[in-house]
Order: sequence, then C-alpha cells, then structure tokens
Amino acid sequence: MKGMGFLLAVAVTACQATTSGTSTSSQVQAVSADNANFAPYRTFGFRLAEAPPAPYEASPRSFEVERRVREMVAAELGRKGYTEAGTNPDFLVRLSSGIAKQEKAQPTTTSGANENDPQTVTAGEIVVDAFDRSTSQQVWHGTARAEIDPQRINEPALQAAVQQMLARFPARSDAPAQK
Repeated sequence: MKGMGFLLAVAVTACQATTSGTSTSSQVQAVSADNANFAPYRTFGFRLAEAPPAPYEASPRSFEVERRVREMVAAELGRKGYTEAGTNPDFLVRLSSGIAKQEKAQPTTTSGANENDPQTVTAGEIVVDAFDRSTSQQVWHGTARAEIDPQRINEPALQAAVQQMLARFPARSDAPAQK
C-alpha cells in the first residue's frame, strides 16, 4: 500500500466496539516493516477517511467512531512522543470505519449437533497502516477486530482496542517513560 505519506490508515471498524454493555475482547495484531526506521519521525497529521476494508461497510455510526478514534489515536501517539502537526507532518493518519455481519459458531453438544442454529453477530474492525511521508513506504500495520453492538458505541471497548493496537506502535526514543 502506497499513499501520500506515512498513512496510518485506521480503518476503524471493530471499534464501534461493544457487546450490549459487557466488555468486548478484541483481536489485535500489529507489525512493523522489516526496514522501518521510526527515529526521524517526530510529527503526525491526519488525512481524509477512506472506505473500510472488505467485507466491512460504513455504518450510520462510522463518522462518530472516526471522530472519537481520531482523538484516541492522537492521544496515544502523543504519549509515545509524537506531536500533531498542522502542516508537513512526518507521517499521516487516515481513519475509516465499518461493520460486517458474521455467523458465530455455536458450541457443539455431546451428541455432536449444535445446540442452536448459527447466530449472526455484528463485527467491527480498526486498521492502522503507517506510511513514511517522504517515501510513501508502508512502515507499520495494525488491526483490531471485535464483536460489537451496532446500535451504540462502547467508549471503553473502543479506547481499549485503540490502546492495545497502538501499544505496538514504536515510541520515540526520547519520549517520556509510560507508567
């Protein structure tokens, strides 16, 4: 994926996150490119949203999720020693949001049959792709997926998913130690 900069493509789908008031566990993955050098990066900025990755689709809550995730990502990157810059940032953050209907397997009974028919659930996903602005090379990729309640945004679950994913984003070497 190449873009016009260090595009942290946060495809915020899982982080409309919720399951009817209970805490949601997210599946989080993150990886840096083998040759990625984060030492020169000091500043970041945001780009316009992009469509969520298939099979996810934008939802009526996508814009609100993106607004909230933007604040959370900025705060997490700030804790890692990066500063948000209005012009000419070292890398860019791009957010998108969506949901997908998925079948959830039911537990198998002792007779080998399912107790119930498969249940349809709503899943969401956050994807963060980072690109070096000067070379347009991807340097980092992260995702978070969770089962969600499409009728509301679970702020604590959303915050936890963003924090888990960005915990794997390299901190600046001169950033203050996190507690």
